[in-house]
Amino acid sequence: MKKVIIAVVMLLAVLSPLNLTNSYLRCSEFDTVIVHYGDSVENIASRYTDDQERLQELTEAIIEINDIKSDRDMKAGRKLQIPVMNKENSDLQVASR
Repeated sequence: MKKVIIAVVMLLAVLSPLNLTNSYLRCSEFDTVIVHYGDSVENIASRYTDDQERLQELTEAIIEINDIKSDRDMKAGRKLQIPVMNKENSDLQVASR
């Protein structure tokens, strides 16, 4: 029993920092975007921020939230949930959409 508890605690310790450092994964507001032919996750994320560090975080969050495994998952017509920071949670300036 102790081994199971230790294994679970170690697993949580390994995975927790990933979600704690990416504030987009803690968002409670989302936009829905329909993928168009030629869109990439980064292209869509760039509509929401101009900051390169935030762009990387948002790109990673979109991939995780929408369970995108490869480029083949980005088919035209697919709906994606995009986490949106509100002004209370971040000083992020949102680019025009």
